[in-house]
Amino acid sequence: MENKDLKSRDIAHSIFSGSTTMTGVCITVIALFRVMKIAGQSYADEILGINTFIFIVSALLSYLTLRNNNRHHTERWADILFFTGMVVMVIVGLIIIFTAY
Repeated sequence: MENKDLKSRDIAHSIFSGSTTMTGVCITVIALFRVMKIAGQSYADEILGINTFIFIVSALLSYLTLRNNNRHHTERWADILFFTGMVVMVIVGLIIIFTAY
C-alpha cells in the first residue's frame, strides 16, 4: 500500500507543477492577445480565461492530494481537469493558427 501512496504523490506533484505552469502560460497568452490587440478576432482569449480556471482548480485539487494521502478521489479529478485543460490548449492552438494564417 505504501508504494501506491508514493506513486500517487508523484502523480499529484506532477499535476501540481504542470497546472501552475500552464496557468502562467494561459495568462501570458491572454496578455499577448491584449497587447497585440487581436483579442476580438477570435474566442481564443475567452477560452484561455476558462482554461486558466480549469488549471487553477486542478492545481488546488492536486495540492489537497499532496497534503493528505488518502484523497485518491481528489487526485483523479485533478488528473481529469489537467487532461481537459491540455486538450483545450491544443484546440486554442489550432484556433490561433487558423486565425493568424
